[in-house]
Amino acid sequence: MNEAEFRAEQFKALHAAHAGTIDPNAIITGMRLEDGSYHVLSRFGDDVWTLPDSLFPAGKRDHFKKLNFLNVPVPFREILRACTAHYILSGIEGRSRPKGGTICLFFMNTTSFLTWLHDQRIASLSDVSPLIGHQYVEFCKGLKGRKGRPLSGATLSSRFGAVETLHILSQKSGDSMRHPWPESSASHLSGVTGQASSRLQEARTEIIPDDILGPLFQSAVEWLDKADEIINLRTQVEGWKSEGKSWVFIGPSLKKIGWTLGGMRTAEQHLQTACMCIILITSGIRVSELCSLENECAVKTLDEQGDPFHWMRGTSYKTGAGTCEWLVAEITHRALAVAERLVHPLQARLEQSIFDLQTDNPEHPDIVRVRWHSHRLFLAVSTNKGNRIRTHSSHSITKRLNMFAAQCGLDWRFASHQFRRTFAVYAAHSAFGDLRYLRDHFKHWSLDMTTLYAMSRLQDAELYDSVGLAALSIKTDLLEHWLEPDAILTGGAADPIRAFRTKNEALVTKGDRAEMAKTISPLVHLRATGVAWCTADTGGCNGGQAVEKTRCADCGNAVIDDSRKSVWQDIYIQQIEMRDLIDIGPGGTERVERDIKRCESVLKGLGATEEDLADVAT
Repeated sequence: MNEAEFRAEQFKALHAAHAGTIDPNAIITGMRLEDGSYHVLSRFGDDVWTLPDSLFPAGKRDHFKKLNFLNVPVPFREILRACTAHYILSGIEGRSRPKGGTICLFFMNTTSFLTWLHDQRIASLSDVSPLIGHQYVEFCKGLKGRKGRPLSGATLSSRFGAVETLHILSQKSGDSMRHPWPESSASHLSGVTGQASSRLQEARTEIIPDDILGPLFQSAVEWLDKADEIINLRTQVEGWKSEGKSWVFIGPSLKKIGWTLGGMRTAEQHLQTACMCIILITSGIRVSELCSLENECAVKTLDEQGDPFHWMRGTSYKTGAGTCEWLVAEITHRALAVAERLVHPLQARLEQSIFDLQTDNPEHPDIVRVRWHSHRLFLAVSTNKGNRIRTHSSHSITKRLNMFAAQCGLDWRFASHQFRRTFAVYAAHSAFGDLRYLRDHFKHWSLDMTTLYAMSRLQDAELYDSVGLAALSIKTDLLEHWLEPDAILTGGAADPIRAFRTKNEALVTKGDRAEMAKTISPLVHLRATGVAWCTADTGGCNGGQAVEKTRCADCGNAVIDDSRKSVWQDIYIQQIEMRDLIDIGPGGTERVERDIKRCESVLKGLGATEEDLADVAT
């Protein structure tokens, strides 16, 4: 049927659901075919409803796109069909239309609630009173999760929110439910009132530590360096197969060059995962966005000075932004290129499948399903589903990442959101001069966020917010340290800070000091020079850079704390060594002596004694 007919049938189903006279053959969901017509996926009377791929992000497994009404207690089965049909076809007034994940979560949590009602011998939504509602709240709060811990506030909020949604949807049915807790709300009952869910997730998401992320990234780069060898070897094997060579020939031939067929396939998997690691670490994208990447998603532009900026284009699902761009590193483009070469044979097989389906039946619904995956960079073969080729699921990518970490000898269990939050923290550190081992890969992130965003309106604005929040947290922690009564500071701007501490005796308690740091943090300009912290809000200074590394010692805008002590010790040692040089001329000698005095002044300000300086010098 054409689109107009399909929409008309859905409208009839919605109207009938309101009237309570639903037809079991009424159309609920469908998918658009390549010729513009529609294929029906689910009818009202089906035991299992299938939601269309278009409602989900890339990487969502097929079984998560189904609603199984056989799991719903029989007394509530029809009313839930009617409410779910209304939710899918019309949504809730005042809210955005629900995506696939939201619909599935509502269905799962509502099924749990209806199962509990059935266990309480309640067979109608109209019998649900506020007392029963609060009994369900207490029941949920007594449940344990998979690790034996009580359910989190976010999980409880999701469960209670589904009950509230069911209450709203049931008002248009023949079995309406009273508000389960008229004097409260899902967020209040779950204990997350006033807290944004995304902030809760960030607070729970653990940062990948340096001693894990460093070896992981290094191993990924090493695998990337092997790309030509691995891909060429696979091409050789495919060539042998096309020539009709049997495994009796191929196996020994591989062995002669130090490979086995299993070893080659494992190497291909590790190489693909290495590309995933590099992209996640250097871009900050979500795993679902990684799944969306397609051929030719790498784009390079030049600024007015001719400096290159590397971009990556994909799809952002969580915020509904759609097509999105991310500022990435040069090595990210290299990983994308390798991933594209690696996946080419699977893409070719999908194109052949599309051709075969079109030849057999130009309107076959599987043509659209296969086309959905045919240009994706990260494909996998499902051996338990007839060698079907599909985009990696978010679950399988996380599993691959953990397998890759194991081959690195790392004891860490990755979660899908960890890379995004870790990226935000590292990018924020780059703005404060602490680039760690990713120094070269975050070079652009020291630029002003507004300037970066102006380069492309398609960029992931939420990621910039995360970086900004991480940067503010770093600055707040730094200011809180400076406000500690015994914090040792030197530099031209240290005296005003010490005076501020003395005048504000209320800062003695840690809580007050932290609150004060949060209050003044947005008002204080702060950037890292490598050897100090600069409080000046104007540019043009090269302090701490190149040959002027000691310049901050005499600057009235500099603050030097104990975190920079080792840096000044190293500079001091270098200058002492240069004092013995005889070929640097009078000007060079004068400069060395000046820098030695600057270093001594800073180190003394940080608590070093004459004896300490003598020890450093020797």
